[in-house]
Amino acid sequence: MEEALTALLLGHAPLQALVGTRVHWLTQPRGVTGFPYLNLTVISDPRSYHMGGESALRQSRVQADAWAETYAGAKDVGRALGGFLSGYRGVSDGINFQGVFVGDDRDLTDRTTGEERQLFRISVDLQISWNKET
Repeated sequence: MEEALTALLLGHAPLQALVGTRVHWLTQPRGVTGFPYLNLTVISDPRSYHMGGESALRQSRVQADAWAETYAGAKDVGRALGGFLSGYRGVSDGINFQGVFVGDDRDLTDRTTGEERQLFRISVDLQISWNKET
């Protein structure tokens, strides 16, 4: 699901105009520079079962963090992400996204000391219902 969600986000022109190819899981890789960017983290990914065994349907929760040097830059990415994924249904890289639902949004900062610059973060929770295409 992670690779398919990344491909889906990178294929959305308004979001790509803001972040380019800077969509990563967990942390921004050291060799990648520039702002804004998106970091994605799986918060929960429980399995469900029925009498025949494990269900193919998954319900994953993903936190998407938009980081930027300005509040407006982070907010723009958060809005583009939420606007695109809210209610999204479709297929990407063999994953059938049966429904993506936007939950909470949070405005946060990365407070630093001394001469370091302050970064801004918009955190968006996504509830993703999905299964592999068969």
